[in-house]
This record gives sequence, structure tokens and C-alpha cells, in this order.
Amino acid sequence: MTTLRALTGHALTGFARDPVAAFFTLGFPVAFLVIVGTIIGGQDAGGVPVAQYLVAPFAVFGVAQASFVLLAVDTAGMRDSGVLARLRAAPVPSWMVLGARIAASLVISAAAVALLTAVGVLGYDVVIVWNKTPALLVTLLLGIACCAALGLALAALARTVLVAQTLAQGLLITLAFISDVFIVGADLPRWLDLIGSVLPLKHFALAMAETFEPGGGSGFSPGHLAVMAIWTVTGILMARAAFSWAPRDARAPVTVTADRPPGPAHLSPPSVAARRRPLGVQIGYALLGLRRDMLAVFFSVVFPALLLVLFPTVFGDEPVHGMPMAQYLYAGMIAYTVAVAAYVDMPESVVGARAAGVLKRLRGTPLPFRWYFGGRVSAALIVALIAAAVLTVAGVSFLGVRLDAARLPALLVAVVAGTLCFAALGLAVAALLSSARSIVPVTLGTLLPLCFVSEIFVVGDAPLPAWLTTVADVFPLRHLLQAVLAATAPDVTGAGFATGHLAVLAGWTALALTVIWRRRTDLL
Repeated sequence: MTTLRALTGHALTGFARDPVAAFFTLGFPVAFLVIVGTIIGGQDAGGVPVAQYLVAPFAVFGVAQASFVLLAVDTAGMRDSGVLARLRAAPVPSWMVLGARIAASLVISAAAVALLTAVGVLGYDVVIVWNKTPALLVTLLLGIACCAALGLALAALARTVLVAQTLAQGLLITLAFISDVFIVGADLPRWLDLIGSVLPLKHFALAMAETFEPGGGSGFSPGHLAVMAIWTVTGILMARAAFSWAPRDARAPVTVTADRPPGPAHLSPPSVAARRRPLGVQIGYALLGLRRDMLAVFFSVVFPALLLVLFPTVFGDEPVHGMPMAQYLYAGMIAYTVAVAAYVDMPESVVGARAAGVLKRLRGTPLPFRWYFGGRVSAALIVALIAAAVLTVAGVSFLGVRLDAARLPALLVAVVAGTLCFAALGLAVAALLSSARSIVPVTLGTLLPLCFVSEIFVVGDAPLPAWLTTVADVFPLRHLLQAVLAATAPDVTGAGFATGHLAVLAGWTALALTVIWRRRTDLL
């Protein structure tokens, strides 16, 4: 048991030193609870504050992050790096290695549930239903076991840690919208409801929700618990059948011969054409790196299109701010994808290159840094334009989104101005942060709350509190959304250029460039 405690402590230490994992597991659900609770938490739902029904689904998301996503990614990463193979050769039982990871997931999941419950109780008058506490503990333990078994199965089936990370995060985020986690009690189309009912996340969410339901009863949900137990056994069997302790995608060693000497001497010098078009080459390098980062592609291109299709499918043509939901969401998703590509993904790649010493080595080359950063920003713009094109095809072809060809230049200007603004802000954040691990929690941790207060993601029918609207007006995301709406809203006349909002974007761009210039040595 001493060894198990030591390995569990090691796993927890690794989690504490990973800001990205801590953000998605603890910070992300708490931020969602605070934002949604601030907007609609005080509304009445049968004599009970709406916030009473928000803790359970966000707790389920935190548990799934810790026990499914984190366990799958960590296990696949340890396998690919050879850690699992070395541990298996050590005088430690194999079950103890994986048991320690599961125990760490249990501790992290419990911390997520306790944190969310504490925030709900202290901030939003959530009441703990004490007579249902035994049901809560049983449901939580079975949910952790189910998520852990499926996480190990996914790690066993995925060939690389990148595939495991993309599949785990992509599956969880997507299923959360149809499993009563992000959208509670929605009247889903039959086929979406069937998918959610077959998979275990919805049953976990409904079973947890029952334990927070005020009133009598034990709080146990035998039907939902039975489905979770079946998926737990299924995950264990899949993991046992496919699990590998050795790396799955080991590369063959490079053979050194007389005509293939080792080291960088074998690398071909850049062509004359490449030296004459450095910006194009840097754009190509940036896009190549993005193609190898499937998770970034998912969140910047695929995820906005999924939301654009899913929300109108679930809620129908319910109007949002006087226009059809699909029309409004189309503009919101364009603004969102611009911000993700330029403010989250692009700075992450730059900080990663800085941490790897790439930027320092570039100082010894004749390549000016303006071409390197120009390539990164241009690649972010290309990704934003591709995502906008995907959204346009989906919106116009299937959802009845209407666009005025005369205002398409205004839409292009809004996308370009937004990309430049958020790219500059992202590089400014990168210049202010010394740790590469901190960049995503900071950029994504500021972007997601702003998406709610800027009404890219609209929560409920009630208007935002005045102070939240004031906060949103200060920051650039709301102005980017308004600039896109001016170019796409069907009831707008004229050329569609929102000069006031574009001016705010330009002001934020200038401010960010000032920070970059003053901290340029830290950025490099």
C-alpha cells in the first residue's frame, strides 16, 4: 500500500504541475457554474433556485474530465514515452501502476465535486440533500469507475497520445451537449436522444441530478446505475483485450550509411524560391504544425460547426435578439473561431517554439522575426477563413442562414480585423508569461467567460445584468461579434461596415502591439 500511495502521490503532483489539466478539470466547470449561475441561477424553478440543478451536471463534467480524459491521455502518454514499459520491468505489480492512476482520478474527481458543491452552496443558495448523500456517493464512485474503465479502453485503442487526447476531449465535449450536461432537459430530436441514451454520460448526469433533487426518496436511480455498470464492464473488457505496455507507434531507427550521414549535415539547404518568399514558407510551416495538432483543428474548425448545427436542431427557430437562432449563432461562431485560432492556438504554438529553443536558434539565421510571426498570424487568419467557409456552407445549405453578397467584403474585413486584434493580444499574453504551460489556461480561461458575457453563447431568455454588459463592452470580443452581425444580419442595410466596433478592435490591437514591443525580449 505504501507503493500505491507513493505512485498516487506522484500522479497527483503531475496533475498539480499541469495548469492545462487543472483548468479543464477544476477551473472550467467552476467558471461555467459561476457564469451561468450569475445569469440565470437566481431564477425560480418550482420554488427552488435554478442553481440547484446546475451543480450536478457541471460536477459530472469535472468527473469525466478527471477520470476519462485525463486518465486516457496520461496513460497513452506514459505508454508512448516508454514509462509504462519501464515501470512494468520494475519490481512493482502491474495492477498497482494503473491503480495509482485511477486512485489519483478518484481524488481529483472528488475535489471537483466538492469544489463545485461549495461554490453552489456559498454563492447560489444550493442545498445539499443530506438524505440522498449515500446515493450521491454510490453514483459518484460508479461514475468514476465507468469513466476510468472507458478512459483506459480509449488509451488502449488509440495508437498515439495525440489521437487519445483528440478523441477523449472531442467525445466528451460533443456528448456533453446531448447528455444533459451542458443543456439540461432539452427536447432533443429522437436520433440525438437515442445516441445520448445509449452512452453512459447521460445516465451519469441524470443519476447525479437525482441526488441533488430536493424532496424525499433515497436518490438512487437503479436504471441509470445499471447502464453505467454495463459500460464499466465493457470498458474493462476492451482495455484488457487491447492494452499495450509498449509504444504502439515506435519509429524504426535511422540507418546511417556513407551516403546518409547523421545529423543536420544531411538536411538540404533551402531552395532559392524559398529564400525569396519567406512569408509563404513560414505560413506553410505554421499550417503543417496545425495539421499535426488535431485537437486544435477540432476546437477551431469542427467544434463551431457542430454547435451551429446542434443548437438550432435542439431549440428550433427560437429567435435570439430578434433574429433566427441559426442566423445569430452563425455570426457568433465566426467570432468564436477567429478568437480561438488567433488568441488560443497561435500563441500556444509560439510559446511552444520558444520553450523548445526554436526562437533562440532563429536569432542565428538570416530570417527576420517579422516573417516568422507574420507566418503564424497569417496561418491563424487562414484557419479562421476556412472555419468561416465551413460555417457558411453548413448555415446556408442546411439551416436557412441568409447572406447579402454586397456585405461580404464587410464580413471579410471583420474577420481580418478580429484575427489581427486577437493575434496581437495572444502574443502580448505570451510576452507577459514566462511558462509555456500557463498560456492555454490564461488565454482559454479569459476567452470562455468573455464568450458568455459577450453573448456569443446565449444563456436563457433574460437579459444580462447591466454590469456584465458593461464588462463585455470594454473587451474586444463583443465588438467583433457586433462587426460580424453588421455584415451578416438580414435586417441590416448598407455596406455592413461597423466602423465603431472596428475602431475598438483597432484600439485593442494597438495596445497589444505596444505591450509586445516593450516586452519583445521576453517574447523571444
